[in-house]
Amino acid sequence: MTVRIGDVTFSDWISLPFEDGWSDTFIFRISSLACLPPFYYEEPLRRMAAHAKSKRRSASLWVQVDGPGQWFAAEVRKSLTGLSLPFVVTRANTEPHYLQFSRPPTLLYSRSQPPPPFEEKPHSISPAELRCLQALGRMSKGDDDEIASLTGLSLDVTQNLLASLEKKKLIVYKVGTRFNSDKTQPVQLDPIPLWHIKSKGLSLALRSWSIPRKVDFSSRLEEHLRQIGFEHRRIARLWPAWLQAAWPQAEIWSGWSEVRLPESFMIPDGLAWGRIHGYETLLWLEVGDGHKKKDKITDITIKRLHQARSLCNRTGMRLIYVHLSTNWVHQAARLAYVRLPEDVAVVLGNWKRFGELPIVEWGRVMWK
Repeated sequence: MTVRIGDVTFSDWISLPFEDGWSDTFIFRISSLACLPPFYYEEPLRRMAAHAKSKRRSASLWVQVDGPGQWFAAEVRKSLTGLSLPFVVTRANTEPHYLQFSRPPTLLYSRSQPPPPFEEKPHSISPAELRCLQALGRMSKGDDDEIASLTGLSLDVTQNLLASLEKKKLIVYKVGTRFNSDKTQPVQLDPIPLWHIKSKGLSLALRSWSIPRKVDFSSRLEEHLRQIGFEHRRIARLWPAWLQAAWPQAEIWSGWSEVRLPESFMIPDGLAWGRIHGYETLLWLEVGDGHKKKDKITDITIKRLHQARSLCNRTGMRLIYVHLSTNWVHQAARLAYVRLPEDVAVVLGNWKRFGELPIVEWGRVMWK
């Protein structure tokens, strides 16, 4: 049940019984399949935590992550380091132990009074329709194939869902425009018609992410929005679908395009997460580089691969680093792929051949 504290809402509240008293714990629920990378919850959660602490000095936070594997929850936990109040991150429906909190939560002598409930307006959309809104809530705009890829739904199902959402006036299919500086002539922003999320649809997506109405979450958006509608961005958004087509035996749980990483200036074109050969794995995508000089390609590939390995090392994940480009670019980058450890694989593919990738071999570079 959603509860309110001042101007902020949380997914729920509980007073947990511990040996020395009762906690005053606000609950924030996250689904790893809701079309958002795990680090993106940090900014709104820090604002919400600071507000809760200002209203109730005894407040603590319990983040419940629903999804497979270990990586997503581990990244949520790491992103909240130094939060203004005690917090704990667990799998959904797994009650935390006192010692799991980031620091000891304040305990009360008796169970405290729950905060007032917040009545949410019911909506008439299905979970699959909501996932399309979540994808568009991060994309801002996109086409059928891109939305299907990022939601993990089939193209036929996605097209039916988008038609339904259009009838409900939650999205619109159009060419985006804006007025020129004189506000006299419309300027076309999109090279082709795309699905755009409307304000009511965005509101539903934000509430599904447990983001309160008065908390800004513009940081959810993809990086480099001006590339939307062009081939580079399209390939990045098709990354999860590309993996599913290339490796049908693999489990691809989630994937995102243009991901802003914490503590880094690198932005992978695509990032996916799943299970490969029985190992929980991150799959990092880079597209192109054909406009760069040979030495620059080698240098930037070394840096990207190092950053990808750092992201995996901090949570113990395996890495598959994929570069989709042309043969001459792969030749230029070959010096970056030396001394690969056994938990890293490099895969090189042609960016014009959707769904084609060589078989993964750990510790090696594989070229299609």
